[in-house]
Amino acid sequence: MIYTVLNYIVSILSVVLAVVYMLRFSGNSKPYKIFSVYLVFIALIQITLWVYALQKLNNLFLFPYYFIGQFLFVSAFYFSLLRKKWMLPVTLVVLASLVFQYICYPETTKDFNAYGVSITQSVVAFYALLYYYRSLVGEARFLYINAGVLLYFTTSILFFSSSDWITSLNLPDTIENNLDSVNDILYFIFILLILVEWFKNYRTKKTHN
Repeated sequence: MIYTVLNYIVSILSVVLAVVYMLRFSGNSKPYKIFSVYLVFIALIQITLWVYALQKLNNLFLFPYYFIGQFLFVSAFYFSLLRKKWMLPVTLVVLASLVFQYICYPETTKDFNAYGVSITQSVVAFYALLYYYRSLVGEARFLYINAGVLLYFTTSILFFSSSDWITSLNLPDTIENNLDSVNDILYFIFILLILVEWFKNYRTKKTHN
């Protein structure tokens, strides 16, 4: 019951975040605009997931679009903040490895891809860590968003990378459901931190260059 309610709240908040961030799209910085588009992407994914769930259809095929799209948008967000030239080759190498995996193992397009999630989220978590250290000695923007990325992406790396191992243990369904709930709670905190970022820094109309 709690798991279902939390999913409803996360889905609603995802749409709300996309709307409120887009309301301040004009006149704001490039990183803000990139992150706003990312939130719209997440909201569309959430809506599509719920449509399929209500019709009791398998929505797992959306998973590659979700984690690859998330990787591209969040990488672009950090590229606009860090401005490191090596980030583009890293992104291309990760994408190439995923394309290679899907060509060699096409069945992974219809299943949970632990490798894909682990590698993309590891790269994003590394970007977030770099930005955290940079914010200690210089310009500090999007601190709540960055804290959310560090918290959720770092912990979910452990969750997703060990998912196959956890499944192989044949644990009771209640334990696996509890582990899923922990990941969902962390994602909920991530969403809340994004909302806090908007509320504290962008709810009033002002420009951030």
